[in-house]
Amino acid sequence: MSNKQALDVYRILKLNGLKLENMLNQSIQSQLNQKFFIQTFGSHNQVAAAVIRKLQNSIETISIPLNFPTKKDVANATKINIQTEEKVDLLNEKVNDILLSLEELKQLTSEGLSENG
Repeated sequence: MSNKQALDVYRILKLNGLKLENMLNQSIQSQLNQKFFIQTFGSHNQVAAAVIRKLQNSIETISIPLNFPTKKDVANATKINIQTEEKVDLLNEKVNDILLSLEELKQLTSEGLSENG
């Protein structure tokens, strides 16, 4: 088989593969767009959501006597940690401002003393 024939075979194979892929995609989309599938999967999602809520409530109930943190506890602790970091940053800024003011006062005082002296 020559090089040109091999390229033609690959080109034909590629075109047929793309056609087959498009046909399969259209078939899948038409099946998924049927009302039956949408209703079935929608009801399954509601059941799964209810089960997840029950599990979360059970875990929170169990966590109290076993004394381990729940997802809410971790979220609250994280929020408090972030707030604390923000407050510490503000305090650092204020302390730096006060130190700068003190340095300026020292310079003014030393300049005033040297002028008067």
